[in-house]
Amino acid sequence: MIRDAYAIAAQPERVMKLLTLLQKPAAEDEGALQAHFANATELLGEIDNSVGDDFSTYARDLEGPSEQLIPPDLTLSKSMTVLSIDQQLFKGAELKPGEPIPDWLFGMDGESYAQIEKLIKGEGKANPAIVRLYIDQDDDRGILFAAQLAGAAEVELAFRVMRLRWNAAIGSAFARSLDLTATEQQLAEYLINGQSVLEFAEDRKRALGTARNQLKSLLRKLGIGSQTELIALYAGFSNAFATAELKEKYLIPAGTSEKLRLQDGSDMPFEVYGDPAAKPVLYLHATIDGAYLTARQQDAAAKQSLRVIAPWLPFYAGSKMASSGLAVVDEFVERLVCLLDHLGIDDCAIVSARVAAPYGMAAVRTHPDRFRGLVMAGTVLPADDANDFSHLALGYRAPLRLARIAPSFVRLYFAAVSTMVRRGKSMAYFQSIYGDSAADMKTLNRPDVAELMQRSMKRTFQDGYESTAQQAILTASDWSKWCRDLQVAVTLICGAEDRLAPPHLVEQFCDRYDFNLIGPLADVGSLAIQQVPEQIFEEAAKIWPA
Repeated sequence: MIRDAYAIAAQPERVMKLLTLLQKPAAEDEGALQAHFANATELLGEIDNSVGDDFSTYARDLEGPSEQLIPPDLTLSKSMTVLSIDQQLFKGAELKPGEPIPDWLFGMDGESYAQIEKLIKGEGKANPAIVRLYIDQDDDRGILFAAQLAGAAEVELAFRVMRLRWNAAIGSAFARSLDLTATEQQLAEYLINGQSVLEFAEDRKRALGTARNQLKSLLRKLGIGSQTELIALYAGFSNAFATAELKEKYLIPAGTSEKLRLQDGSDMPFEVYGDPAAKPVLYLHATIDGAYLTARQQDAAAKQSLRVIAPWLPFYAGSKMASSGLAVVDEFVERLVCLLDHLGIDDCAIVSARVAAPYGMAAVRTHPDRFRGLVMAGTVLPADDANDFSHLALGYRAPLRLARIAPSFVRLYFAAVSTMVRRGKSMAYFQSIYGDSAADMKTLNRPDVAELMQRSMKRTFQDGYESTAQQAILTASDWSKWCRDLQVAVTLICGAEDRLAPPHLVEQFCDRYDFNLIGPLADVGSLAIQQVPEQIFEEAAKIWPA
């Protein structure tokens, strides 16, 4: 688990593998991994310092990859027969298509061949491997290749030369982030430049055994098992720095929210839509939607003569909170009252989306004189003793379980997710959450929703990952105390394809607390706020007397 946590720095998509590992019942001491999760998160931030960029890859990623890989330098069949070869690269070797590979190709230590066997056994699901191949039988140094599976009908192995070299600036940050000693940094530089442990020992006039022990110590410190994993980790650093430098030249200036300066000196950012004379509605957003509204949502609200005030939730868009966990809810509700006072609003209705339900519920329970009713566009369910999250998709279930015992993993999880989105590799994340709902996947591909998500992610991760971590910690808590003894009406709109709160559990939830239930609605999933905004704002408008 430690190795996989640190590997996320090089390949953020490996967070999905770690989610699976952490589902095992025997993994009961994840709390002991807290420090490693925190270190990996810091590491990821160090190498991918594009927090707050434009997330421009989001829409393209959902549509599928559009870029083709460069042709491989070598392809092999599963039976290790040569299929194609770059004759210029292997000009001194007797490698011919249709013939088996020679013994010297993978070297004598067996490490590279073991990597390839592991790749093949993954049957297309394994991550690309970094291996060292030898150009001819007299080659004692070898060249690093990135190997991955290719081919549809028959499994093929495609090898591409890695032109990776140690960069002084990147290498210094790499060593600083991992707390490497000067000797460990120099050893890493040798290996990444394609040199061997033997060359490192000879140049430093040390015994080979001493150098090997230093290598073992380095790998142990990083929680990895081989030289190729070290190279993969550095490759992730190198790629992230290059990507960040390129994007920095073309960053789109960030938009600004309206802000309320609070008595404690902090700011409460919010968005406002509609006629100031219309009936006010507070919109409490979900995790990735943010406080922005699509044109369709704005039209739906305007049709009901509603003015929408959308505050950013705690820790979003640069907002700060003094509390954490459930206490944040009470603190935020008092800020909502201050917002109404600031805008000169006596009372209003609330619309909440999915994970914002606890905030909406706490508001109507604590201040029924200011918040006259609540419409929930989907919900999360209180995490009482009976709720073990087994009804949730993996992308929800694992972070929520871990939030209770290892909150630092939640931050690592969302750090990896945001990096995946920035690198155009977010599909695995969205599939892990919404993949079982055709309605939700279709909605995520809508151009207006894709644009909204892109803008929202920019504000969500403006200052790091505390906002989404707080949402996971809150969702993993028992917030049912705000559901009892309400003096105002609560309506819950449920989708038939909602995997965050399945219809049968929503029905039990509404029966227990005497809430009004609309649904389950066909062709509606967890993203009801995007799918049926007309019905949601129509229900919100009913809160006022005719």
